[in-house]
Amino acid sequence: MDLRCVVAIVRPELLKTLEGRLAIAHVHGLTVTRVKGFGVHPNPFSNDCTTEHIKIEVFVQSERVDALVQEIVDAARGTSGDDGIVAVLPVERFFRVRTASEAAP
Repeated sequence: MDLRCVVAIVRPELLKTLEGRLAIAHVHGLTVTRVKGFGVHPNPFSNDCTTEHIKIEVFVQSERVDALVQEIVDAARGTSGDDGIVAVLPVERFFRVRTASEAAP
């Protein structure tokens, strides 16, 4: 099975909307991490140029990547003004801790 890891860094207020859209799209596993950083445009209104974002990671079969990326981009564009990034990474191996065996998600 060919897997990918889709990583998105978006504004925190997008999380509830994105969770709902991904559930409708039958994505049933994601990891969310609070992160700080800045991209092309640091925050000029603060002594700390970083801003808070969330990082979402989803392991998905390669044939579902395009649909997942489109859901994330559509949700982010509608609520956060095109802020954020989405990256797609290859997954060489995937293990389930509970069974201690290599598996598909």
